[in-house]
Amino acid sequence: MKIAVFTKSTTLHKNHGGLETQNRTLCEGLSKKGHQITVFSPKKEIGVESIEENGVKYIFIDSDYKNYIFARFKKDSWTKKSLKVFSKINEKENFDIVLGQSASAESIVENKSNLGVKVVSIAHGTTSGEFSTFIKNISSIKDIYWLVRNTQYFLRQYFGRQRRYVLHSDMVVAVSNYVKKSLISETFVSENKVKVIHNGVDPSLFEREEKDRDIGGVVNLYFIGRVEKSKGILTMIDIVRDIDRDIVFHIVGDGSCMEETKKRVGKYRLQEKVSFHGRLPRLEVSKFIKNISPDIFVFPTQRVEGFPMVIVEAMLAGIPTVAFDFGGVSDAVKDGETGYLIDAGNNRSFRKRVTDLIDDRRTRIKFGKNSKEMAEKEFTIGKMVDSYEKAFMEVIN
Repeated sequence: MKIAVFTKSTTLHKNHGGLETQNRTLCEGLSKKGHQITVFSPKKEIGVESIEENGVKYIFIDSDYKNYIFARFKKDSWTKKSLKVFSKINEKENFDIVLGQSASAESIVENKSNLGVKVVSIAHGTTSGEFSTFIKNISSIKDIYWLVRNTQYFLRQYFGRQRRYVLHSDMVVAVSNYVKKSLISETFVSENKVKVIHNGVDPSLFEREEKDRDIGGVVNLYFIGRVEKSKGILTMIDIVRDIDRDIVFHIVGDGSCMEETKKRVGKYRLQEKVSFHGRLPRLEVSKFIKNISPDIFVFPTQRVEGFPMVIVEAMLAGIPTVAFDFGGVSDAVKDGETGYLIDAGNNRSFRKRVTDLIDDRRTRIKFGKNSKEMAEKEFTIGKMVDSYEKAFMEVIN
């Protein structure tokens, strides 16, 4: 198949994140199976018009991706420029299908009949989830000012862009069952039009020898992600303060809440219990996860998560997880099997379950083994690529 992929950013751009990594993984996986992949993205700071890497061709369009009220009507808007560039290339290539990350292929969706292409769009979350997260992050008057300013943006997304790409795509892929349910609730899209495909990870990045599991002594807790209020980092510091056990809480990441987190660690005199590792490159994170002892991964998020890949990575390393039950977390964490799912906001229960695992090494190992088995069955790159390939064929036929 000839597949065109639309995304607002790539791993070749600065400050890329999980969405860009998932997009690259999927594109390279499809390429290895013999499909021709062309990625269309805003140029931003990229200094070339196109490049080919690992079997995937990237085309960078000099355009403005901003989403203010009249942005789509500007001559250099992503909406106009991406449609123009794609139309010209499609006349030659005759793409079989277009894959859009979120609303990035919106202009193609609106013109798919004239272009003669089918469109599949990926939903990593929903507008209401983003808005809820923004509200949970409010901590100052400045944040309230931005809430007022951004409310109109969220309303436009909710009633405009989100509904347009969801309702008019030939198929929508939701990264978790929660995202699927939310999309149906917010856009009234037909349930049959939405397919759940979980993001996948390369299991070989987390392989390690079984002997690494036989580690006693201090029990380690791990937090990996953005150090932000909505990720629950401050909540976790409060929980660590109240755990009277021999533990070390490892924080891997950086973010807007780092200074406040360090202040709280100092205030509670937790310097010997908390270790800061800073932000690590993606491959370094996998090495870090692979080499740590199989103790406990914590996910104290207070935001709606589409499908948190960091939990899958911990699972592939054989580490049990204690997490708040927000968004798509429950697709990965099975309560009493791969870890513990805690009702959102119940800090006391979260602390109890962490303490239970600290005190019960046998259960930690059992949950870790279950986690690894589940992740290797459900959340690998191979599983993800095969599922997308099947979905594309379903849409084309």
